[in-house]
Amino acid sequence: MDLRELFFDPNHPTLLGSCARAATAEEARFRVQYPNSRTRASRIFALDPAAAEAMYKITEAPWNGAHFLTLATQEAIDPEKTNASDLPLSHPDGSPARLDDEIDGADVVVLLATDGNAEGAAEVIARECFHRNIMCAGLALGGSAPQAKVDRVVNSMRRFARVLVVANDDDYIPAMLTALRA
Repeated sequence: MDLRELFFDPNHPTLLGSCARAATAEEARFRVQYPNSRTRASRIFALDPAAAEAMYKITEAPWNGAHFLTLATQEAIDPEKTNASDLPLSHPDGSPARLDDEIDGADVVVLLATDGNAEGAAEVIARECFHRNIMCAGLALGGSAPQAKVDRVVNSMRRFARVLVVANDDDYIPAMLTALRA
């Protein structure tokens, strides 16, 4: 028997409107009508000063358990020599933060970057996410930067993020965090 015979019924072909029929008002009454009861624990890391500036603009919004952190140095991080506990991070108020403590219990980590200079820090954070089975997403903030600079940012995070998005403006940050239920 051919696989097409198993999955294709010529009397009921799948059409473009098939998905629309699955969302009728009659079927919608069986959907759960309340939000998820478990809040998502999100950690947002700004990897450079421009990304931190963009992030600080939204930190006062009412987020669901999101923690905002910045890389506290502009020096290159050697991922081979840097443990998670040694990565210099800080909270928006300037107090120091430890990566181990911050991602303990996190569901999602978002890396924000406007330049490709923090690749080592991105690798340290992503490595810890991998070991703890935490999704790591990247948001390359392109703005009005030349394409070569945007490409450098994308390439610096591509290996570490399961999801990588290029945003043309900073307004995309809250939209992405909302989509991730941060």
